[in-house]
Amino acid sequence: MGTCQTSTCQARRRMTSTSHGVELGKVASEFRLNDGRSLEEASDQQPLVLVFMRHFGCTFTRQLLRGLEQLQKDAEKHGAQLVLIHMLKQGQESQYLGEDATVRSISDPKCQLYRAFGLGKGGLFELFGPRVWWLGMKAIFQGCGVGKLAGNGLQMPGAFVFHHGAIISAQRASTAADLPDLPRLFDGVHLPAP
Repeated sequence: MGTCQTSTCQARRRMTSTSHGVELGKVASEFRLNDGRSLEEASDQQPLVLVFMRHFGCTFTRQLLRGLEQLQKDAEKHGAQLVLIHMLKQGQESQYLGEDATVRSISDPKCQLYRAFGLGKGGLFELFGPRVWWLGMKAIFQGCGVGKLAGNGLQMPGAFVFHHGAIISAQRASTAADLPDLPRLFDGVHLPAP
């Protein structure tokens, strides 16, 4: 992600820990991927790259979706599975994902999982600062456009490597314009070979 904060957790955050008052283990066992597995089960089977998106009408979400194939390749290169976290009701994401509707995803309309992973709401600077305007205009001119609000417009994005109930590496966005940078996310992360 652009200027996001990347951290490889030395003392990996176990699922029993809490973030912003929400127990990570509880939500990981409650939330299910669109293939039926719980987040907890899926993370025990292989490393996951969790990409928490802004709302689907956001220019930067549209930009992220344009690069979805590359994100999947980058995750697979590290033996991980890409999982998109969105704020719509289960099944509604397919109208935005189109051909990519088969990608693994988790529906989180109340943003409980976002909070458990330490992703909050953005303020004026994070959502509308000069850098956001500049990158937003570039994305619009590249054809990403702007759509109808489909989710919480204040929610900040982020990306994480999550494995065996632990956050292995994190990128919490500094601005709404920050996109996942998987090479940086995996930098210094040692996972079993695929």
